[in-house]
Amino acid sequence: MSSLAAPTPSSWRLGAHFAAYFGLAGIIAPYLPLYFEARGLSAFEIGVLVAMGQMMRMVGPNLWGWLSDRASRRTPMLRAAAVALLASFCLLFVPGGFLFVFGVMLLVSLFQTAQMPIAEALASARLRGSADAATRYGRLRLCGSVGFVVVVLGAGLLFDRFGIGAALWVGAALALLLAAAAWGVPEQQTHEEVHEHVSVRGRLREPRVRWFLLSAALMVFAHGAMYTYLSIYLAQLGYSKSAIGVFWVLSVVFEIVFFSTQGRWIARFGLYPLLTVSFFVAALRFMLIGQFAAVWWLLAVAQLLHAVSFAVHHGASIMTIQRWFPGRAAARGQALYISAAYGVGGSAGSLVAAYLWTWAGPGWAFGCSSAAALLGAWAVSRARRHDAGYSDRGPHVVTLDTAPLAARDPALPLRQGHR
Repeated sequence: MSSLAAPTPSSWRLGAHFAAYFGLAGIIAPYLPLYFEARGLSAFEIGVLVAMGQMMRMVGPNLWGWLSDRASRRTPMLRAAAVALLASFCLLFVPGGFLFVFGVMLLVSLFQTAQMPIAEALASARLRGSADAATRYGRLRLCGSVGFVVVVLGAGLLFDRFGIGAALWVGAALALLLAAAAWGVPEQQTHEEVHEHVSVRGRLREPRVRWFLLSAALMVFAHGAMYTYLSIYLAQLGYSKSAIGVFWVLSVVFEIVFFSTQGRWIARFGLYPLLTVSFFVAALRFMLIGQFAAVWWLLAVAQLLHAVSFAVHHGASIMTIQRWFPGRAAARGQALYISAAYGVGGSAGSLVAAYLWTWAGPGWAFGCSSAAALLGAWAVSRARRHDAGYSDRGPHVVTLDTAPLAARDPALPLRQGHR
């Protein structure tokens, strides 16, 4: 299938789901911490809420992924979880203190974690066998980036005029849109070749997989201070809510460029080199935010680096997981990645950031983020070393270190390992 082929209705529906999901994330990540602050919660309590949301990614994705891989149909589960997410989010309209909000966000996080493992597995089934799988996945993920940008920019202007309390109404509307989009996602049949059968437990015993998952956890740990406190930090420095929205959007501008062209980057450089660069760029980015956020143009540069610290890392990671966990293991593979990266790494990063923010200040919190990114670069180098000698045959055509062999000769095994 040509990379120039027009997107099918099935692809558009998946893209709409990605857009709605990340549109809702455009309220939860940048603006809910400001809403919680206005509701009277302390900085530490807000950090605990964000950490809890990340901790749920250790439980939710594995539960939903396990159920999804064993179900004959995945879309009913996706739709039910989206409706439950809408109902849970609406509970925030009820007055209550920290414990009440904690319970509500626990439910929101549980049903939110169902969306991406199942959607990613449906996307994997949709794209399998395509010679331009990386490019087509990039287009789907691009829909999410566009949804995030539109919501963050529009919401910032709205909240400057009507107050941060409007965040609940916008969030509820987006949760409703997500439920509608989930209802339109078509089922994708999973066909598994004999050589593609993967034991998830056996795969986890491979050192390359464990080191990779550790590196992913360290990358999301490094983002903990930003996801938890960036909006509060910028508000303290005197930036308006619309300006805060602009700085969040800046972080997505070049992300959109990468996702729309990621197939070319992966084919040219390979996955491991891209992963390595993303960690070093992340270390630089968080140092700039921690030390120079008051200088608007340096903050803008730091946010533009998000295209590498997040988009390059995420795109390369998803393609790696798709290779190692094909067929009926796809949803569990995505769930393991989300659990390790966002569950373990994200919750630990948010809790450590909450402690450092409260007792030492923003500079220490973002300095810890830089250090974690450097440790992640070391971990991914270990994964690359252990990967030498493996040969994995499967439907995805990108290799970890080289141009796509299968694009030249589908009969060749997809060698993974550095050369």
